[in-house]
Amino acid sequence: MIKKVLCPVDFSEFTDEVLSYAIEIAKKFEAELHLIHVIPNLNYFTPYESFMTPENLVAIERNIEKEIEKDFEKIAKKIDIPFKKIIKTGVTFVEIIDYIKQESISLVVMGTHGRSGIEHILIGSVAEKVVRKSPCPVLTIRPKGKAFAMP
Repeated sequence: MIKKVLCPVDFSEFTDEVLSYAIEIAKKFEAELHLIHVIPNLNYFTPYESFMTPENLVAIERNIEKEIEKDFEKIAKKIDIPFKKIIKTGVTFVEIIDYIKQESISLVVMGTHGRSGIEHILIGSVAEKVVRKSPCPVLTIRPKGKAFAMP
């Protein structure tokens, strides 16, 4: 039975499309809807930059969190059911998997960006890692207009 639906959101142009699936599934099963956004840990990206003092990193993370709160406010206006909002900092797929386990999530609904070839090798796929490591089913949504292309 589906009791908790998790929808990772990245606030990209495809967020609304993926979110609509998560909302409909949550409604259909009268399940809790959880939305998670993971802020990449800035320490991993700029370990040698002299201007990235701990104080600067904290200030940057606070600004990012404020922007994310604004993004969540925009999303909240489009959702007609109660939902939980989660903001984490770290490695995206790791934080998602940890949250799935902590909250006993029943189903994950997430988008794929449809990357292939070199872009996929260099950037990787959060969705692919979540699918491989998730203890619960994962429904991936390919956004309209993002067709699969053979490498």
